[in-house]
Amino acid sequence: MRALARVSSPLRLLALVSVCLLVLAGVWLWLARDGGGAEVVDGSSHSGWMTIRYEGVRVDIPASWERVDRDGCEFEFEVWAPRPHSDSCTWAGGVAFYRSATFDPAHEAGVRRAESRGEPEWGGYTYAGDLAVYASDDDREIVLRVLQSAA
Repeated sequence: MRALARVSSPLRLLALVSVCLLVLAGVWLWLARDGGGAEVVDGSSHSGWMTIRYEGVRVDIPASWERVDRDGCEFEFEVWAPRPHSDSCTWAGGVAFYRSATFDPAHEAGVRRAESRGEPEWGGYTYAGDLAVYASDDDREIVLRVLQSAA
């Protein structure tokens, strides 16, 4: 019986190491899944604009907009905004990308005047690829141009 205990001890150690390696590999794959978010792919055909791509969807945005770091926020979706501010978890306008399968809009696609105070005056969304692209700004024409460019 003692010999059996010796044989099973190294087997248990091997099984434990194998499970740990599988868990670490899973965590590594999960963390590397999105490649760091949207990227600027080129200049836009409009002066003062740039084109970004996120998960295959291209969108033209004003060149002054920057990527917002939402790490640590309750909802960590991709956001580019005209004025990144100290509280990056609060919506202050820009463009955001949501999974269309789980996007639950409050109104039909298109642009409309915001109903909430503290938000930009205009907002709206459209679908492109597997994403819902939401944009808002105080300038209605910017929101229209962003949404019309989504492809």
